[in-house]
Amino acid sequence: MQLQFRDINIDDGKLFDKYKKNWCIENAEMTFEHLYIWGAHSFVQIAEDCGCLYIKLRYPHEPSLIMPPIPIDSSVDYHAAVIKAKEYFESKGHPAIFYSVCEPFKEMFEKYCHEFELTEHREAWDYVYNAEDLITLKGKKYHSKRNFINRLKLNYPNFQYRAITEDDFDICMEVYDKWHSEHLGKDIDQYDERESVVRALQNLSKLNLKGGAIFIDGQMKAFTVGGFVNDYMGHIHIEKAVDGIDGLYPAINQLFATENYKDMLFINREEDMGLEGLRKAKESYYPVKMTKKYMAVLKNKCICKTICHSEIFNKESVACGK
Repeated sequence: MQLQFRDINIDDGKLFDKYKKNWCIENAEMTFEHLYIWGAHSFVQIAEDCGCLYIKLRYPHEPSLIMPPIPIDSSVDYHAAVIKAKEYFESKGHPAIFYSVCEPFKEMFEKYCHEFELTEHREAWDYVYNAEDLITLKGKKYHSKRNFINRLKLNYPNFQYRAITEDDFDICMEVYDKWHSEHLGKDIDQYDERESVVRALQNLSKLNLKGGAIFIDGQMKAFTVGGFVNDYMGHIHIEKAVDGIDGLYPAINQLFATENYKDMLFINREEDMGLEGLRKAKESYYPVKMTKKYMAVLKNKCICKTICHSEIFNKESVACGK
């Protein structure tokens, strides 16, 4: 029987937990919260079969993609599960493109799925930082970050940071809409980033997400939303700040980490999408490691191996100034 996909919904968190509990996954894109907030308009669909959870991504004007199947445990026939996905895509007239293949699934592909070729997808690698580094900003390498934050607080004595809840939805969206008016582009609108922000802010409690914001003279100037990749790694989903006020991004980065990630070992701030400016910004915080990801396609298929990550999935980083 062919895979039967359906739209992801707000109640699927426990389903993801069931399949992911036996695996150490550090890929931010494979968190339920991430997939749900980007799953409007049937952009993200899921199916269960062959003892696996399948995640399909379908964005306008782009090929459908599938993440590596997540087996419920090590007894699952992983090759059969992958072939099931391949047959589904071929029945739809599309090649099977496995996207965001990270450990431990890369190892499974190499061990059981020899007909597939794995290609590094560098622009999709997640930047992972020591939580303590982003909280304390200690040392010479973070001197400029500390200076930006200190200057911000000096220039704006009515500076305030506080946690936000669903009750702050309207003012957060005002900040987002102001930001959006200054950063127009298809990478924002094609994937309906605004709807992803709405879904996150309206479901902070249900999704176990945390929010924080900076206010100056009582007006919100920046907000962020984060969650957890697993029990030792935090995850920044959204980060927005109005233009024209230096230091907002490093300040909200540090304050949010201090408030929410004291008990975490790491913080995942996602990928750079191959954008030079974004890569430079992420490297300026000195990641301790990268979550490597790969594309997997059949060896005898001619498929472009340089699919641009900024044209596939995970658009929030374009908007976050990370």
